[in-house]
Amino acid sequence: MNLHLTNRVAAVAASSAGLGYASALTLAQEGCRVAICARRPEKLEAAAQSIREQTGVDVLALPLDMSHKDAPARFIQAATDHFGRLDIAIANAGGPPTGTFATLTDEQWELALQQNLMSAVRLFRAALPHVQASDQGRLIAITSISAKQPLDGLLLSNAARAGVHGMVKTLSREIAPTGVTVNIVAPGITRTDRITELAEQTAAREGISVEEAYARRAASVPMGRLGDPMEFGAAVTFLCSKQAAFISGVALPVDGGFLAGLP
Repeated sequence: MNLHLTNRVAAVAASSAGLGYASALTLAQEGCRVAICARRPEKLEAAAQSIREQTGVDVLALPLDMSHKDAPARFIQAATDHFGRLDIAIANAGGPPTGTFATLTDEQWELALQQNLMSAVRLFRAALPHVQASDQGRLIAITSISAKQPLDGLLLSNAARAGVHGMVKTLSREIAPTGVTVNIVAPGITRTDRITELAEQTAAREGISVEEAYARRAASVPMGRLGDPMEFGAAVTFLCSKQAAFISGVALPVDGGFLAGLP
């Protein structure tokens, strides 16, 4: 299937590893030129070079922290300056710390909202004029299944990412007449650095091995395994395709059947 992504331009936030990297790579595999960003320059450049070597596409890499207020606009401006256009913007940010209601501070709440909600708001605001000029404009937010089915210990993520869902649904209706689609892809338990971090915390807290902590997570998924980031990237890439032009305002779980609620 031709997804009509050859020579399109995508800006993928927080994309030096994990779900962001997988999304950028799968888009590039379909011929899309990509701008990527992350906080650590060395890891970011390694990711950019990996995508170039695997796909041969032009990759722009910008060291940026998306929790900083000016970073999303700088990212979009640099991408459009470099490529001359923008068709796709993908909001993404690392997960906030774990904690309980009684232990989390105002500062942690504020940082989580900046990192996981406001970064998406600012990225979409900066990208909107550019994707509206495209005949295949796409806005996508990477969140978490926890926004639809809150997970114990992930209070900050549960709350901040749910805010992204509210924003996306409202925005999708506001701009529907322009033809730009706005969607969410919500990962379940996927083998990323974030899941490794959570497994290590569980192992330390409960006195078990990291391997056992991983096995428990895999057992909680009806398919009996963790997700592969490239499976997630494929879902993102389809929603960016020409064929997905009539899909907007949805939150697509990529979770191996983990979500227990009605779809």
